[in-house]
Amino acid sequence: MIGVLYVNTLPTVPVDAFSLLVPILLALVSVTYIAFSKMLGTHHSYPQGEQSLSKTCFDVLVNILDQQRKKIAISLSNYNTQPNKSRPPPIPMVSLRPGDRTHDKEYHENQDKFLTRCLAEAGPVFKLSMHHLQIIVVSDEYIREMFLNENFSNVDALNELMGVKTFLHMLIKSGKNNDARIQNSIILEHLTPNLGKYQAEMVGALESALVKEFRLSTEKVYEKESQGGKERLVMNPVAIFESMVGKSTSTVFMGAEVANNPEVLETFVMSMHDFANVMGLNDLDLPFWRRWLNLKLNYFNNPLKRRVQILAKAATPVILERRQREARLINESADAPEFLKQRPHDILQKMLDRFDEYGFIDLEDICGHIMLLILTSVHTTIDASTAMVYYLAAYPETIPVLHREQVQVLDAIQQERQQERSSRLEKGLEVNVDLLDPAHDRDLTSAALKRMIHLESFQREVLRCRTEALTHFHMARKETLLSNGMVIPTYSMMLANLTSTHANNSAAHGPNPGEFQPWRYVGTHKTMTKVGVDYLPFGMGKHVCPGRFMASQQSKTLVSLIVSKFEKIAFHDPSQAAHVLRTQYGDVSKPALVFTSRE
Repeated sequence: MIGVLYVNTLPTVPVDAFSLLVPILLALVSVTYIAFSKMLGTHHSYPQGEQSLSKTCFDVLVNILDQQRKKIAISLSNYNTQPNKSRPPPIPMVSLRPGDRTHDKEYHENQDKFLTRCLAEAGPVFKLSMHHLQIIVVSDEYIREMFLNENFSNVDALNELMGVKTFLHMLIKSGKNNDARIQNSIILEHLTPNLGKYQAEMVGALESALVKEFRLSTEKVYEKESQGGKERLVMNPVAIFESMVGKSTSTVFMGAEVANNPEVLETFVMSMHDFANVMGLNDLDLPFWRRWLNLKLNYFNNPLKRRVQILAKAATPVILERRQREARLINESADAPEFLKQRPHDILQKMLDRFDEYGFIDLEDICGHIMLLILTSVHTTIDASTAMVYYLAAYPETIPVLHREQVQVLDAIQQERQQERSSRLEKGLEVNVDLLDPAHDRDLTSAALKRMIHLESFQREVLRCRTEALTHFHMARKETLLSNGMVIPTYSMMLANLTSTHANNSAAHGPNPGEFQPWRYVGTHKTMTKVGVDYLPFGMGKHVCPGRFMASQQSKTLVSLIVSKFEKIAFHDPSQAAHVLRTQYGDVSKPALVFTSRE
């Protein structure tokens, strides 16, 4: 750890740096003179009234140090007696339980209970001893200050703790110092505005992966007939969701041709696992030196670098084929609509089109930037989707409500499309191509998902209740004063206490905010993507996660497909239910689930 983590600040002491340098030089001269004198045999005592050079230097040294001591004493005395000088209130340290040496154990036993005790004992800003650090925790309105004040940096914190920036910069050749400008531009300009166009491809990829992975995951375990359908035991359901999200995201990012490559799918799924292992994210209680050593050992053997090369190798023949097809269309003088219709619109193609504008070096550089997108999007979506399915299992009464809403919404859309076609035909008007085919009347479009208000509420409530209570590491770039008068020293590590805003804020969330209520936000227009100090799974301010819109759409689509195919989901071991309903740092438990199909 480079930064020194401390809490209380001392007054500035007016010490002249040059005056401290002089005695040090004199002492060195003295010692050198005596050493050489003794070595040459010229060192001798002086008559009374005279003194050696070394004695003179020593006296000067004592005199200067005494003067500096007096300056420090006067400075401290003035600081203590200044009538208008108010000391900043100290940041209190939360007491430890008897027998505990840190707060880690008590926190992991019950996050909300522990943090409620912290708030009652120390107030909204306090210190904890966790993860081998002294961490300043901010709660309530001070969370907003942490996110919106540029003196507090999430990127600097992650880089200080784990060397993230250096490690990730090894994956790319361009744009290393632009604070993720390229990734943000791609998401905001190309991905988010076109989510509606990508939805059909995402649904197809999610559904095909679901069917394939379910067959693979259940063929070696029991299948038995039960009342109302067939039960299927899935020992590792997370693997299904990883495959679904990986296939869907790779299709959007690199096109269906590249996404069909098994190595590409594995790269999209496993890259975050590689990153977590190198960074030590699965065990934040690792000592810093262990984390640092692990990072250094993987510096020249970066597993993600090999993943980038796999993407580049798989994309090369596809890009060549695309260029040949475009050249053929141009030679055939194809009209603009036909040319645009056949032109790919995945993110890889968008990046190729703006190759010079973004300053890319080569295809491997482009794939390196795609890898950065993978690390910030795929894991988030997998985690959100997994959480929602586990909550479906823990609260089985939600499945009939979500399924009924889905059927009603699709029925209404189908009827509207039929009426629109009939109306236009009666008036002799041309029927829009999107409305022409009745086979698409019940497609799970982004517009259909927006009408499913119970699904939207369920999604937001799951993330509110499941998100880690202490999260969003920030580091103080310089000494900063909070609005309550407390001083956050330079290099201090900070965390946000989401219990204060997620679980204790009845003004924002309504009655009993500590309970899971799936329909809490129905009719409130509060969605998964609408962030604020009362809802922080994706952060807030200018550094809020820009990819949350795709994460929301993908996870809602995945859950909709699950609900449409299964009438019941249950834990194979009910005792594991409570454990997975709250995120824990480094927790990789994957309880088995039993799915009962509607067939």
